[in-house]
Amino acid sequence: MTIEQKIFSRRRFSTKSLEDYGFDNKEACYSLSKEFMDGDFTAEIRVYRNGSVQGRVIDNMIGEEYIPLRMPNYSGAFVGSVRAAYEELLLDIADKCCTEVSFVSDQSNRIAAHILDRYSVEPDFPWDEGEHSASGVFRHGNNNKWFGLIMNIDRRHLDKSADDETVDVINLKADENRTAMLHKIRGIYPAFHMNHSKWISVMLDDTLEDRDVMDLVDESFRLTNDPTGVLNEKLIREALDIADSIPPGKVMSYGQIAALMGRPKNARLVGKIMSMQDRFGNHPCHRVVNSAGRTVPGWTEQRELLESEGVEFKANGNVDMRRFRMDQR
Repeated sequence: MTIEQKIFSRRRFSTKSLEDYGFDNKEACYSLSKEFMDGDFTAEIRVYRNGSVQGRVIDNMIGEEYIPLRMPNYSGAFVGSVRAAYEELLLDIADKCCTEVSFVSDQSNRIAAHILDRYSVEPDFPWDEGEHSASGVFRHGNNNKWFGLIMNIDRRHLDKSADDETVDVINLKADENRTAMLHKIRGIYPAFHMNHSKWISVMLDDTLEDRDVMDLVDESFRLTNDPTGVLNEKLIREALDIADSIPPGKVMSYGQIAALMGRPKNARLVGKIMSMQDRFGNHPCHRVVNSAGRTVPGWTEQRELLESEGVEFKANGNVDMRRFRMDQR
């Protein structure tokens, strides 16, 4: 993975922000040439229409590309300082020109949105570092069991004849009597790093339509659900009582409420309760957002309600949690 892919793979560009930053709108791409490290180097960066990014770093003393930047074996102090300065520039572009998404592929993000809409479940990312740090787990709110795992892996792990590239997949539980048949469908494989007789890996590169993927998600959700783990009135009341305590002009996250309930691992459970609040009376559930300050997809009125109470949003569309998050009691 290149330096550029590492930084931008889970981000989406705003063309207006690119132009505001100083990128030139060329026929095939947006282009930027910018000096750094006191003018000793120049970064030449191109952002293509499909969102891919290519970059070169030119050593201005000799007028040629600075090759050691791309060679991991070059780890001296000077090379490290050039690499760090270049990454800092890319991160500045990412911060000012992009919005963050949960996953690399567009289909992965669509499937995550479908899961949120259908089950009120958002992914969590249990691996803080390493090759699986961007892998998102979907869990039941009542039993914490996984029913889906989206990860970005080398395509050749599933298809030995494939090109050397990465692809998003979702691991799902399947009926053991159907897995052999499912493996014959293009885009579905024995699960990567999971029991092949019980789990499948589904490519999220639009090989299958969203509705077909969601049919498989529904089956996995059913097979992994604990029928005895139902929401009870006490939990619902506790969550809604905490939501009622949030004053106008403040927000809390699902995780904060879960922690106050003594169930810190059950943020998804809180999300489910908030999504059902209209069944339990009038409560200010619009003041509950996710940990990054993101509002509920598709609920446009939530932002309007928060802004009417004085809550401000950042350029990426999320609530400014540093200023408007209510401290835990």
